[in-house]
Amino acid sequence: MNILFVATELAPHAKVGGLADVMAALPQALAHAGHGVSLVVPLHRSLRRSGEFRATPLTLEISAAGKIWPGRVWEGRRDGVALWAIERDEFFDRVHPYGDGKGDYADSLDRFNFLAKAAVELARYLDPTPDILHANDWHAALVPGHCRALGLPMKTVFTIHNLKYQGEFPAGDFSSLGLPPGMYSPEGFEFYGKLNLMKGAILLSDAVTTVSPTYAEEIQGVAQGFGLHEVLRANAAKLTGILNGIDDSGWNPSTDRVIQAHYRCGAMRGREDCRAALESEMGMEPANGRPIFGMVTRMAEEKGVDLALANAGHLVRKGARLAVLGTGDKGLEKLAADLAKKHPRQVVIRREHNEGLAHRIFAGADFFLMPSATEPCGLTQMYAMRYGSIPVVGDTGGLHDTVEEWDREGKRGTGFLFRPHTEAALREALDRALALWDEPAIMKVARQNGMKKEWGWGSAVPAYERVYRSVLD
Repeated sequence: MNILFVATELAPHAKVGGLADVMAALPQALAHAGHGVSLVVPLHRSLRRSGEFRATPLTLEISAAGKIWPGRVWEGRRDGVALWAIERDEFFDRVHPYGDGKGDYADSLDRFNFLAKAAVELARYLDPTPDILHANDWHAALVPGHCRALGLPMKTVFTIHNLKYQGEFPAGDFSSLGLPPGMYSPEGFEFYGKLNLMKGAILLSDAVTTVSPTYAEEIQGVAQGFGLHEVLRANAAKLTGILNGIDDSGWNPSTDRVIQAHYRCGAMRGREDCRAALESEMGMEPANGRPIFGMVTRMAEEKGVDLALANAGHLVRKGARLAVLGTGDKGLEKLAADLAKKHPRQVVIRREHNEGLAHRIFAGADFFLMPSATEPCGLTQMYAMRYGSIPVVGDTGGLHDTVEEWDREGKRGTGFLFRPHTEAALREALDRALALWDEPAIMKVARQNGMKKEWGWGSAVPAYERVYRSVLD
């Protein structure tokens, strides 16, 4: 099959969240399985500067926001995947892909409508013609509408990476999209008097996927449906939850170039060096005989950062240390900074995006803290287990699908899950982790259980192939 992915992120040069990692790995996995795979993204400033793309003679003429906009096509190639980027500096030559720190850019609808129309137009030029257009999240949600409006033969698949962000705009903005008026209706993009891009994509695409089986069930309920639960329930027949994988070559403690020492399951001495190096890099109290809890996260309540910070004092009283890497909500950032001042050698906060430090936290922390209220899939808990950091996570979405509760009697399990999403429930899970730390031989078993898990894309590829074949048939 020939598949064209449409997305707004691509690791490592244009990364905001897990979408970037998925776009760097899933298309490659499908290409390795023998499919013809390509990916189109906006030519963000960071992608232009990366040197991975070069300009082509092809320029697409795109009608958007009441004007005709030329969009020059750039190309690249990565491990069997053809990469395409759409140049339009008015829309994409910006510091951040989505916003200025105060919210999304004011012209977000125009920007991503341009991307969707350019992607569909590009598909008409590609040889061979794509069988499948695979759009990802609300930024690419107009792809199924434009494909259908032009009567193109390609089938469309839409993946929900996070239902909370739907692309909602005033009704009057629909006229700028260049879509048939009938698509602004209950059978299309209209939703309670507003324009909702994700809702329209769910209805107009041939198949819908999301990033874990449990999340596919959760979003059909009120609590995590964010208003679209009834739409998803009505379209459950074309909804499939497929667990994300990780790039297990890039995330490998036996070859990782940015950690202090290499190690693997069965030869763990290097991990002690990584732990000591993390203590030194983060300025933590060294070699105190107590565990390190790590977090690599967006600072947001939905990620449970408020619960983690509320329990920081409890960890300190138990002798543990907490290392946090991430940015986000300014109130949570300040709370974290205040805790770090109060416990300067036990609680350390790095308010930045630092990919190398993220690797070193996975390699050096004893436990990985991910107390999310909702988590469509999550990748960091898989990275953590691969590096031997035992996860303590909220029992939700992809965390439920990837972390197995530790069973001391059966010596089974990979971590600790908690529910409900409360400070007290998290504290109880932390105490279970601390109890495991006090039994080094048992701790070793739990750590190795996680390291032995296979988190690559091998099982996801057949699942996506089944979805593609179902719409082609």
